[in-house]
Amino acid sequence: MALAKGFYNIEEVSKYLDVSIPYVRKLVRARLIPYYRFGNRLKFKITEIDEWVETNRIEQRKSVLLY
Repeated sequence: MALAKGFYNIEEVSKYLDVSIPYVRKLVRARLIPYYRFGNRLKFKITEIDEWVETNRIEQRKSVLLY
């Protein structure tokens, strides 16, 4: 269950992004994903996760040559 301010725990973020928990931990270790640390707990603000996803979007190619 997400907190009132839009914070999710690591399990919820992994489900939200449809990736594994170890992958989310890898992103945190590399400091590639926005997160907050409360003691030994990681929390993620869902609005920041959405922004992060949008900024890491791969642009579509305008043309593709297939041989």
